[in-house]
Amino acid sequence: MWRGCFVLFVGLVGVMLIPAPSSAVDRAKPVSRADNLAAALRRDPVYVTDHAPRVLSADAAARIKASVARLGVPAYVAVTPTSGLGEENPTASLVSLLRDRLRKDGVYIVVAPSGGYGEARQFGGGRRLQVDDAWWAAKFELPHDASAPEMIERFVEIALSGRARERRDHPRPQPKSELRKALDADDAADRRAASIERGVFSAGTALSGGAILALLIRHRVKQKKRKKTPAKGRR
Repeated sequence: MWRGCFVLFVGLVGVMLIPAPSSAVDRAKPVSRADNLAAALRRDPVYVTDHAPRVLSADAAARIKASVARLGVPAYVAVTPTSGLGEENPTASLVSLLRDRLRKDGVYIVVAPSGGYGEARQFGGGRRLQVDDAWWAAKFELPHDASAPEMIERFVEIALSGRARERRDHPRPQPKSELRKALDADDAADRRAASIERGVFSAGTALSGGAILALLIRHRVKQKKRKKTPAKGRR
């Protein structure tokens, strides 16, 4: 009996020590954000998050595809929140992580739905483009709240212009953001309202002063008339 128990115990220990199948290990490995994005880019080279409907129009993906098609090299674009990535934290470059997973040459772009935050890099792909200069020039030329399609459209236009470095070093005046335009419009409306209010107050003051002055003049005239009119019974 003791021998049987010992054999059973040894068998259980042996089973526990056998390495788990690789598929089980893979399932246990946590899937990162880069893994999810890379999987999406394998299905479609342009991924657009569906968590920013107020910022991105329904044709955002179509506009981006039409833009990057002009580059003449493969392009992989991920429109996704970029907090803590890219230029904010170069050691966590999502572009580099996506390239490591896809193992394909081309231009890689990661950009936020709004604001131009992100990065663009080229890995091989034949035709060499001034990707870094074009990206920064586009950021300098667009308002801070430009949408991802607008950012990529401007980036492609600059990259193909042959003047990416020049436009980066000497950017055009940056237009106002929609928020800045709205704030300026509110300020202008407040100034107009204040001007109208001052005008109404001045007019009211003038009218009131005129009425008081008229009463004083009338009172003065009556007093003069009383002085000139002889009292009754006086001869």
